[in-house]
Amino acid sequence: MKGSVVLSIGLCICIMSIVPVSLWAQDSQDAKQKSQSSGYQLPEIEVTESATAPPVQENRSEPASISTLPRKTLETFGGPAQTNPFKALNLLPSVNTDTSDGYGLVQDQNSIRIRGQSGDTYNRLSRTINGMPLGVNVGQGAMGNFLDLENVDGLTLIRGPIPADQGFGFGNSAGALDMQMREPAYAPGGTVEQKVGSFGFTRSFARVDSGILPTQTRLFGSSSYSRQDSWRGSGDTERFNLMGGLVQPMAEGRMKIELYGLYNKFNQDEYRPLTYAQTKDMTYYRNFGFSNSRLGIPATDVAYYDYNKQYFDEWAIFGKFEAQLWDGATFTFKPYYAGNSGSRYFTPANSSPLAITSYTMNRMDMEQEQFGFITQLEQKWNFFDVKLGTWYQDIALYPPPVASQRSYKLLSGGYYFKSWGTLSSVGDRTFLAPFIQTKTDIEKLHLTAGLKYLQACLPRVTGYKTASLANMSYDSATDVALENPLTSASRSDKYAWLPNAGVSYDITDALTARFMYGRNYAYPVQGPLYNAYYNKYALFMAKGVTLQHIWDNTDLELSDNFDFGLRYDNGTVTIAPTVFYGRYHNKQVTIYDSSVGLSYMQSNAEAESMGAELETSWKAASWLTFFGAASYNRFQFTNDLHTALNTTLRVKGNQVPDVPLWQLKGGFTAQYKNFSATPFYRYIDSRYGDIQNNEKVSGYHLLDLYLAYDVPGLWKFKDVTFSLTLQNILDQRYIAIIRDSDDSQSSAVTYYPGAPFSVIAGIKISI
Repeated sequence: MKGSVVLSIGLCICIMSIVPVSLWAQDSQDAKQKSQSSGYQLPEIEVTESATAPPVQENRSEPASISTLPRKTLETFGGPAQTNPFKALNLLPSVNTDTSDGYGLVQDQNSIRIRGQSGDTYNRLSRTINGMPLGVNVGQGAMGNFLDLENVDGLTLIRGPIPADQGFGFGNSAGALDMQMREPAYAPGGTVEQKVGSFGFTRSFARVDSGILPTQTRLFGSSSYSRQDSWRGSGDTERFNLMGGLVQPMAEGRMKIELYGLYNKFNQDEYRPLTYAQTKDMTYYRNFGFSNSRLGIPATDVAYYDYNKQYFDEWAIFGKFEAQLWDGATFTFKPYYAGNSGSRYFTPANSSPLAITSYTMNRMDMEQEQFGFITQLEQKWNFFDVKLGTWYQDIALYPPPVASQRSYKLLSGGYYFKSWGTLSSVGDRTFLAPFIQTKTDIEKLHLTAGLKYLQACLPRVTGYKTASLANMSYDSATDVALENPLTSASRSDKYAWLPNAGVSYDITDALTARFMYGRNYAYPVQGPLYNAYYNKYALFMAKGVTLQHIWDNTDLELSDNFDFGLRYDNGTVTIAPTVFYGRYHNKQVTIYDSSVGLSYMQSNAEAESMGAELETSWKAASWLTFFGAASYNRFQFTNDLHTALNTTLRVKGNQVPDVPLWQLKGGFTAQYKNFSATPFYRYIDSRYGDIQNNEKVSGYHLLDLYLAYDVPGLWKFKDVTFSLTLQNILDQRYIAIIRDSDDSQSSAVTYYPGAPFSVIAGIKISI
């Protein structure tokens, strides 16, 4: 019902826009002619991609492993919900990502690993929008997929070494993903789209573009509504999004301003995790989830779906100012701001794989904000290009340690306040990174080199005593609670030099050899570290170990990455093999500290990742293109881990959890007149859930099919496209997500089944 309402509103917006837009169109043509006569050239044609073009694009002479997925690829492989940018990345080698819901609407119960590294955006994956690292999924909900992919022009993923002018954020040791915004169109128009599918799925989307106004301004506005029922257990997920943007050229085209703003709201009932034992009986546990009613029995009500949910409001404003200063020089300033507010509720049934012994519900309230900017001066000469700039970011209460967590005891009649689980105030996290990146092309030789100097801080933390503290707001609680200096620490700054250098050589007009080195980083996880100290601080203090000592001895994870590869592209066939190696230092794992007699997270492990990748495509005919990718990845710790007194985990040489040794992906796109079909196949090898490689998860095969029928001029619209998507056609019963860390043992691992076969139908109208 709500989806139909949003669709109707979108149609009205588009129809009402046609009248004023058509009046502006003539003025725009006059303005365009005037601007052309004054030397300011406007694009005349919006290039559309062939339906059978390869879904992944690469620059043959680029030394780094950079893959770009254009908008046409996102429309097909970005998922029916068009909200999760990770889904389309499954086209690439060494990338394994999946969602717990099948559509990608769920905010944080997702997973992605790139060359074996976990792609959490709060410490290892740089995820940026137009280069700006705003919106970070912290693993506790909030600030995640707040862009509609219909408003994204393309995705670019860098695996391995990363140039200094890219990959900003909490970390980039897993890679750097950039989402390029789709600017307001040069011609007036609009799009309305409606999809419906299995498990109550519905999605409505509408976008209007003004075209070029008399002031040379271009505007767009969009709205979307998405909803689905949980496919296992009870509950649903709902999302509403508004976005707008403008582009304004100035000074006869020598300057340009871009500005975007969005509001996103989501409500999510979560999926229940499984234990390893339950994964062995998928006939029964495949549909196992949270219950839809309370029975008045705490031991049962702990699995009630309404006790395991989250809801958040999110907003963001970001933009770009660009100016041509002198011959070959361009100055760019990119400011951004984002924030959110909401709560997450969870019980032990949502986190513990062991027998539930505590009948409580926990509530976390989060209000977070971030702001930052990137400045850059680029100077181009005949054969040399240099970029000099700085990135700065300030983040408040984001991500955890959790500042506010309350526990409620479940009773036969409901629940009542039990105690504060955690109460602390956290200072701002600041990042500062000046950088320089250079590039030169000398005939067939292409060289690049750069350096980034990163300063990042572990923020100030002030802990409070919570004994006998009543149920009240966070602000009221911090006003009346007494500070606990034993669970407090001052800010601790961390520094790192991050160099990179690469070379490629065009052996022939079709074949290029390339090599690149780069040092990447990852911000340390603080939530589990702080909570471990908070819960055992008396034992730490008895040994003279303060939180400040732990703060000061927690380091950035650093990795040295090497890529060597070939790229062959003769216009019909592309073949790109790559061999890679990564050495990881200061890796954060849970290790025994003999001076304290406890195990907790420390930054002193070493690991290595090595493997090979292959990307290929073949344009067999004008109407048929094949594409595929394959990868082999060996990711392991180089030493055993000492986890408790007289206990050593013999893990040297073991595969890191959740890392498949082999991946194979492939498909083709065939087009006959206005009809196109794209089947896509994925094979993911077996994985382990724990570092000791005891909990083995079987490999699986997935097959999806995307069908589209395009009818230009239907019903007097510019274009009408009918689509049909079939997901998991083989109805595989498989484990999609292993929720763990790289050093997880059996007691700390949870599992999430992949969604079953589903069907989604859609219609898109272009005006």
